[in-house]
Amino acid sequence: MDSQIRLLDHLGIGRLHAAVGASIGGMLCTSLATRHPDRVRIVIPIASGISVSPLQRVQNFEQIFAIETDANFNRGDYYGGAPPNQGLALARMISHKTYISLRTLERRARRELRQSTDDLSWYEVTRPHESYMLHQGGKFVKRFDANTYLRIMDAWQRFDAAADAGADDSAGLFARCKDQRYLIFSIDCDVCFYPDQQAETVRALNRAGVPNIHITVHSEKGHDSFLLEPELYTPHLVYALNGG
Repeated sequence: MDSQIRLLDHLGIGRLHAAVGASIGGMLCTSLATRHPDRVRIVIPIASGISVSPLQRVQNFEQIFAIETDANFNRGDYYGGAPPNQGLALARMISHKTYISLRTLERRARRELRQSTDDLSWYEVTRPHESYMLHQGGKFVKRFDANTYLRIMDAWQRFDAAADAGADDSAGLFARCKDQRYLIFSIDCDVCFYPDQQAETVRALNRAGVPNIHITVHSEKGHDSFLLEPELYTPHLVYALNGG
């Protein structure tokens, strides 16, 4: 029995009214619901998917490589010494551009001051976009640990909803979920979890005969829309949670 179910049992919760999650959290709530369909009534994955896309695997691996090849990483045993901040900052820059739309990046970068950096030997940072990405990387290393980040990347890379639920493929993933209801959110400008990934989930639900509603949010914010624009999601969440 996994830790999530042990926690529910400890709290005396027989069945969750809803499991809600965004991005990787959406993968986790879908995994819980398909592995233990009798413990979840409503499932709401936001800007998520049931599989890891090839592009996500490549981008995740780039981040892993950036951290592991930092001179200070020392195979993860860097505590007590200099942390692998350069590798972690680069990993953040690789990922950050998938979380926001290019239009949002352009707008935010205009507010960034052009600056030089000691990390580059011959290339001079002269453009706001470059300064903005350096700022995002530098800000991230102040609040995140490299080993923790690697564990998240590894869990994402290994995610396999069908295998975890004991199904042969996505068609059989939701075979035991007919008593559940799903609300699937897509974001039209998302380049982290493309709308195609939510469409894959909806097709699998429909093949299994599981009730579902698929909402596409129209936004200019990119993947982070669910963090920045709650008003676009709240009415649909209220409807679903109230049994609509």
